Amino acid sequence: MSAAFALAAASLVAGAMAGCSSGTASSNNGVGPITFASGKDLTGAMPQLLAQWNKLHPDQKVTFIELSASPDDQRNSFVQDLQAKSDKYDVMWDDVVWTSEFAAHGWLAELDKSKVGGSDVLPAAVDTATYNGKMYGAPFMTNAQLLYYRSDLVPEPPKTWDEMQADCAIATAHKMTCYAGGQFAQYEGLTVNVAQAINSAGGSFLSSDGKTVTVDSPQARAGLQHLVDLFKKGDVKPAAITYQEQQSADAFLSGNSLFLTNWPYVYTAASDKTSKIAGKFQMTTLPGQSGTGVSSLGGIDLGVSAYSKHQKTAKDFVAWMQSPSSQKILVSVMNQASVLQSLYSDPALVKVSPYLPELKASLLGANARPKTPNYNAVTLAIQKNAYAALQGKVTVDQAITQMAADLKQAIQ
Repeated sequence: MSAAFALAAASLVAGAMAGCSSGTASSNNGVGPITFASGKDLTGAMPQLLAQWNKLHPDQKVTFIELSASPDDQRNSFVQDLQAKSDKYDVMWDDVVWTSEFAAHGWLAELDKSKVGGSDVLPAAVDTATYNGKMYGAPFMTNAQLLYYRSDLVPEPPKTWDEMQADCAIATAHKMTCYAGGQFAQYEGLTVNVAQAINSAGGSFLSSDGKTVTVDSPQARAGLQHLVDLFKKGDVKPAAITYQEQQSADAFLSGNSLFLTNWPYVYTAASDKTSKIAGKFQMTTLPGQSGTGVSSLGGIDLGVSAYSKHQKTAKDFVAWMQSPSSQKILVSVMNQASVLQSLYSDPALVKVSPYLPELKASLLGANARPKTPNYNAVTLAIQKNAYAALQGKVTVDQAITQMAADLKQAIQ
């Protein structure tokens, strides 16, 4: 999940803020076929889920539009069409950090909280879909990153950065890379990983209301320094500076790395009987500076376009995607994290996805990335300065100082 959104920040002009918050329904009262656009389906199971809707609603079928695996490219596609007030996409798979931004521009239709924000939906997921007290997204899946480790080689999973560093001796003894890495290319995944490091050291980027920059702190410097040191010490291969989700996963799935930080979807490929590491790995919460680390809260909100001509069907569809039957497919087949709290104790699901207890623990301790209508500018500021530090072009102190200045400009 999803991660990034480098794109045309300058194109998000203030004039778009005046956009309407609900589209004009056609004479069919908003009922009819719809399109659902999402990022690349890395599980291959989305058509199975959508087929259930189409079977139940033959006159309101959904057409699946699969976009790029890159969150940056996904966001570009959405922004371009929404700025043009196009009805190409009725329902959009929105990274949780896009919801406030898209709602602020008037690009999303308001949703009924009683239908998509009930008591069983994780509160943190509801918060990501809320802007100015109203819901503009239906939480579909939440997410937190986990530490994958070679359980056949590591006797006890590390709980701190120092413990993980000590375990690198195991990798050396087996002529392996210690850490396949996280996601360190200059895109949204880098923001996720930098946020995890900084949050795990007690730092932050912005105040909770998004109005004050807080990143210029010793804690933030310690977190970024940890990532820089991974590269300097050789615990991460230099190639990891180009890794997005799949590249980092592949480095671990090859059997040549001891650790990996990634989302739960990697479990499917790692567990396949043809996998080189099947039966040889486990998952746990991220290590931190002095204890359990803090994952960035990932996930997807389903947004209904303000320009959709079939908004009633679109709103019914996003509510259906949040239903227990749909969420069980999300967990058991797609190996993603449900937004419904009750499913984490479902014995059948835990049997299929035994990592659920660890994932729940990670979710309960996760932090959302900065929540702001200016998120695109904020994440670009984080990425640019952190990437320069990882490349060794600037010191950590210089990177944090400039990041703070850039964030002040970004939130204006």
